[in-house]
Amino acid sequence: MDIFDEIVAAKNSGRPVVLATVVESLGSAPRAEGARMLVRSDGSISGTIGGGAVEQKVIEEALQLMAGGPAKVLDYTLKDIGMECGGGMKVFVEPLVPAPRLIIFGAGHIGTCLAQVGKMLDFSVTVVDNRPEFADASRLPWADTVMAEDYAAAIDKVVFNDRSYVVILTHKHAHDAEVLELCLKKTWRYLGMIGSRVKVAKVFDRLRAKGFSDEIIARVHSPIGLKIGASTPAEIAISILAELVQERSRSGEPSGGCPSAS
Repeated sequence: MDIFDEIVAAKNSGRPVVLATVVESLGSAPRAEGARMLVRSDGSISGTIGGGAVEQKVIEEALQLMAGGPAKVLDYTLKDIGMECGGGMKVFVEPLVPAPRLIIFGAGHIGTCLAQVGKMLDFSVTVVDNRPEFADASRLPWADTVMAEDYAAAIDKVVFNDRSYVVILTHKHAHDAEVLELCLKKTWRYLGMIGSRVKVAKVFDRLRAKGFSDEIIARVHSPIGLKIGASTPAEIAISILAELVQERSRSGEPSGGCPSAS
């Protein structure tokens, strides 16, 4: 897989990467202009900009950029960083951080509003509903992905990671409980389910009976949303999104992906 194929794969899976490109090469620098290297979040790479100290320094800078920060040019005099070859290099490092993914289970009135405003807030939006007439792309033009299928089957297909924000608001309590149980087994940044305190307590009791720990259940936001006196679908969607933005800010995550990756 070449670097650009890997960038596409990283975007589709929601993984951040940094592209490093040599934009100036002076003297006996190890690589010429145009040499590229892709840095992954674990520090591993594809491609090379010449190895040695300069490559290690670029990797370190790239890892810092993944936590948030704009693209920039790194300027090195190679003898100053212990490379005997001399010369100099300028390397452009560009963070390719996909937008955090908002996964909405339920395409009713609240889900529709949530998708629209969620997209405005720089989320990559996926909407799932088991009713084809609701999970219709023409109803949800703001969503990046619309899935009309059984919830369990959809959960097997959706990519979950630590930048996933999951909201459960289907049209039936039984579906909500099913989706919550399946999502608890996935990786996510935020997981919330709509419902009254009585409903939520019953669902949580059933989860404990199935062996889910109090620790994992305590991470679920339910009842969902910040208390802003919301009553209409749009207001409830705003209260939920306010809680998502609050969680995103607490995590230190950038508010959205860079243009070339979103």
